[in-house]
Amino acid sequence: MKRLVLWIIAAVLVIAGVAYEVFFSHPTTATDTPPSVLVNVIKLTPGSLPAKLTAYGSILAGPNAETTISLPAGGLVAAIAVLPGQRVSAGQNLATIVADPQSAADYRKAKTAMKVARINRAHTAALLKAHLATNADLANAEQAMADAAGQVAALRATGAGTTRSIAAPFAGVISAVLAAPGAAMTGGASLLRIINTQALVALVGAPPDQARRVQIGDAASISLLDSGDKLSGRVVQLANMQDPQTGLINVTLSLDAPLRAGPNEPAEAAITTGVLDGYVVPRDAIETDDQGNYAFQVDEKNIAHRVAVHVLGNQGDQTVIARDLNPAMPLVTTGAYQLDDGVAVRMAVAGGAMN
Repeated sequence: MKRLVLWIIAAVLVIAGVAYEVFFSHPTTATDTPPSVLVNVIKLTPGSLPAKLTAYGSILAGPNAETTISLPAGGLVAAIAVLPGQRVSAGQNLATIVADPQSAADYRKAKTAMKVARINRAHTAALLKAHLATNADLANAEQAMADAAGQVAALRATGAGTTRSIAAPFAGVISAVLAAPGAAMTGGASLLRIINTQALVALVGAPPDQARRVQIGDAASISLLDSGDKLSGRVVQLANMQDPQTGLINVTLSLDAPLRAGPNEPAEAAITTGVLDGYVVPRDAIETDDQGNYAFQVDEKNIAHRVAVHVLGNQGDQTVIARDLNPAMPLVTTGAYQLDDGVAVRMAVAGGAMN
């Protein structure tokens, strides 16, 4: 009898344990708490970024950038030391010119005339001492000697009758070679054309709706797409109508430093057209779908809410949005792709959880 009672007690305990597991340890699905999503958030604070317009074009020779190098005196082209498209430094030898027969004869004639004038002046001075010439005669002799010396100096300055090197007047790029070795050239004949690299400009095209924001004097940063060089500049000219070939508004930028490259190199320009004021947020915080740009803000109950945002502009990994959001509600920066409107979240910020 005692053993039967023990068996009954054991059975009751087992049944009670099963009932506890069923009714107390596993709540029904209807009372399950939905899982929350861990997201990073920031507090909205006012800020600003420069408003930039990106445009593409190329480097061109500006007004008066190209200079023609002419021979001041005739001669024979002994050698041309450069090629079209070659970069040269100031003072670099471009060509060697030797005397042609005519210029050599002219130079010898001038030197002979100067020698005769000196002899004549000395003779006149001696006659004056002997009272066989007047002061006027000496003055005329001195004037003739000065004129002859001036003629020799002028020929020497132009290089007439001598071998001479033609040097680059400034750093630049050879745009054309107009003479060949062995050519006989007269005084004033064109030898080369050179573009001054300090007078180059960047010509870029901007869409008409964006070009309206550009003003003369706006600063720009310019990147050369072939060489990788970077420099700064400013807007110096803005076209009044669209380019008939591209449909863009041409913007001319001065360059604040000479280029190592020459004309026609492609360029990208970022023109600063003003300031964007709003909330500065990470670019990844903004999502886009067929309804437009949106983000998520979190209320005091840790519930995420979808909000439409007006993007004012982007720069790098930052975006400026209009100040039409509630600044008291944190903005989700990462994890927004997991969210739907009304989802519960757990918030984290730099340094720990956000309550």
